[in-house]
Amino acid sequence: MVAREQFNGSRCCILILLWKTGYIELLYSLRIALEIRRVQVTGGNSFVVSLPKSWVKDVGLKAKDSVQVLPQADMSLLIVPTRDFAEAEKSEATIEITQETDKDAALRLFISYYLAGYDIVRLRSARYDPGLRSYMREAIRRKLVGIEIIEENANGMTTQCLSGYADLPLKKALERMSIVVSGMVKDAVAALRAGDDGLAGEVVARDDEVDRFYHFILRQLNLAVRNRSIIENIGLTSARDCLGYRLAVKSVERVGDHAAAVAGLVSGVREGAAEKAMKEVEKMSDLSLKAFGDSVSSLLRLDRKLANEAIGLTRRVKELDEKISGELLALKTDPDTFGSIKLILESIRRVGEYGSDIAEIAVDLTVKEP
Repeated sequence: MVAREQFNGSRCCILILLWKTGYIELLYSLRIALEIRRVQVTGGNSFVVSLPKSWVKDVGLKAKDSVQVLPQADMSLLIVPTRDFAEAEKSEATIEITQETDKDAALRLFISYYLAGYDIVRLRSARYDPGLRSYMREAIRRKLVGIEIIEENANGMTTQCLSGYADLPLKKALERMSIVVSGMVKDAVAALRAGDDGLAGEVVARDDEVDRFYHFILRQLNLAVRNRSIIENIGLTSARDCLGYRLAVKSVERVGDHAAAVAGLVSGVREGAAEKAMKEVEKMSDLSLKAFGDSVSSLLRLDRKLANEAIGLTRRVKELDEKISGELLALKTDPDTFGSIKLILESIRRVGEYGSDIAEIAVDLTVKEP
């Protein structure tokens, strides 16, 4: 297919498509009712369809501008304005801070703007509370990738996201995120075995790093869904991939939460009781981590065989969970210790189950769209 453009100043832009097969119907829906436009033929083999004038104004097209014309798998046609996104006008948002503003609510709103893809977010207040300023500055740096404070004064601060999908592609970010959470699970179990509260505390602190990757990946996916030309730039092939990865990255984030939960229970397990069950707990942890690691690999490589193997491992994790629980009951373990170990077993089991969820997503994405 070849595309070229002409301009009719009185009505709208005209897109001329040279298409080897029959009829092309351009369907457009953006804040208006669906429009159906007739295809005209010029020169015997050039098919012409006009672009809606309101859309042309919305996206800022001018005479001699270029558009990308992308045939879709469902036989529709995607038309995307060609822009240099690195030089595109940056999106901005402002959060007004008052004396009644809750700091956690302010942070949640800030993160929402970040996830939505805003480049610049301003915090403004007639009197910017130093405590809130310190809290926001620290929380932003802990939980978000690429955010820099570019201006700060008595009335607030201005932040800008300086990292894009080219700096850390989505698949690489997901891979790094999974490595971090796997390390958290390993260290949480090691802390349990050694009764090491210091190591357990480090695991809990690392959950912020997981949140950084999680928010960064969601930002990329949101931008891709809004602008399909970004999908290939982040290493995916379709909007369906975005949905799959959205579900997968949430599962990875939840594994990090369960690792932190295990670490938080270290002090509640008595050494003697833990020692009796620890070999089996470690075996269960290793099995869960293998299921999780294989599931992430199967997603990144779209390996159906590996995904099914990961799902099979999860069944063995559940069997081990039941076995260890039975042994603890037989040992007449102290109720408080038994409760703590059961919570630990549940979190370790969930690591494998979240891995199974990711593997199922991988299997789904190996199937071509009809």
